[in-house]
Order: sequence, then C-alpha cells, then structure tokens
Amino acid sequence: MKTDSFFYRFFLAFPEAFFLLIGLSKRKARGYKFSSVEVKDIDFRFDGLFVSPVKGALIYCVEAQFRKETDFYPRFFGKIFAYLQQQAPTNDWRAIVFFPNKTADPRVHLHYRELFESGRLQRVYLADLPKKYLEKFPLNLLKIIIDSKKKVLATAEKIVRKLPEQVPDEKKQATIVELLISLLVSKLPQMSRKEITKMFDLSDVKKSRFYREVAEEVIQERNREFAMALLRKKMPLRFISDVTGLTAKQVRTLTKDLAGRKN
Repeated sequence: MKTDSFFYRFFLAFPEAFFLLIGLSKRKARGYKFSSVEVKDIDFRFDGLFVSPVKGALIYCVEAQFRKETDFYPRFFGKIFAYLQQQAPTNDWRAIVFFPNKTADPRVHLHYRELFESGRLQRVYLADLPKKYLEKFPLNLLKIIIDSKKKVLATAEKIVRKLPEQVPDEKKQATIVELLISLLVSKLPQMSRKEITKMFDLSDVKKSRFYREVAEEVIQERNREFAMALLRKKMPLRFISDVTGLTAKQVRTLTKDLAGRKN
C-alpha cells in the first residue's frame, strides 16, 4: 500500500503525532514546520522534514518504508547527504524511519553502520508500539496500516464512532475522514472508494463546509500530482487538461513549476 502520501498528510495535519512516535513530548512540535523537500538534480524527495528556526533544534529527516528493499538505506542516506550539501543547514540532524514491523527493515547496512551506531538513525516499528499509544487519537489512525485486512474495517468503524467525542473540531474531523478513506482504499484495493465510504456513517461529517473544502483540496492535489507525472512524460497540454480536469492555465503553471525544479 502507498503510505508516503498518507504520512505526509498525517504529519502535516498532526505534527505532535511524530514526536509522540519517537518517544518525545508532543510539546516538542511547537515551532517546527513540516514539509516535503525535493532534492534537485537527483530526482528524489523526502517523505518529509521537520525543521525549526530555533538555534540548536534538530532537523528530522523522515521516511516511511513499508516494503523490504535492500537498497533502502543507501537511497535514504543519499537523499540526506544531498540535502545537507545543497541546503547547508546550521542545525544538527537526525534520521527517522517508520516501518510497519521489523521484517520490513533491511537491517544494518555495511556502508552506513556508523550512522546506526551513532544514534543518528532512529527506527520506529509501528507493530511494536505499546497498545496504549495506538488507542489514542491521532495515533489510532496508524492501526489501519498495521492491522490485518480482516480487522481493518472494524478498526476504522471504531475510529469513526469515537470521532465526534475525541475530535470536536469539524475541520479536523474532515481531515481525519479523508485520511481514513485514503488508507482503506490502499489497504483494500478490491473495494472502491464509494463502497468504503458507504460502510460508515459519515453523513454528518460529510455535510459540513469544512469537509467539502478539505475534500476539494485533496482532489485538486491528486490532480496536480497526476498532471505533473504526465508533464514529465511530455504529454500534450490539452490532453493533460482533459484527463485531470485542470484548466489550461493551471497546467501551464505546473509546466513552469516543473521547469523551475530542473534549473
């Protein structure tokens, strides 16, 4: 399942969750800005960076890895060192990787063992987190990732049922519903988005103005990502506009953005 997009949106909406997951107080999130940063000329991007303007505050380079890939650590550290060389930040850094379990971790890499031993790298195995961590919002959303396909619908239903009680803010409710549905679509590819949505009583949430605004933002972002992929393949602008629903002006703007990244 695709988790990099989920984790980006999850930490963007709930930065305190990141600090809870690495064993720190959620108060640490104050002052930090989370973003996705592209490393130029190498064609890869971090899942996310937590950066604070406070002198001495650590920079957290974040990655979510849910498949076992033997070249994961060379790629991940390659991104980090390219970022450090290009951006030359003055603050120190730490690398954080989220795995669903230890099986997905390719383990210590011979060429980077000093980084494992120095404490530069922290690995978080979601399946090994204390159960009490995953019972509270917003970390309870991560149970969708690590639960079996047989349990995942019951888990999602429980989250939705407790949503008004745990999260009274309508805007956050809308964000959570979108994250939840996206996760379930990835987890259960045999089911359509419409089928999954019908399984939960989301009528009150989905009627809210906040939900409609957030849902529209999510759809627009997906269309922009799809358009960027088509632009990289040099597809005609009119075709891209037709299949994504973006206006010709929006597609031309993306063309300029893509050209700017290459420079």
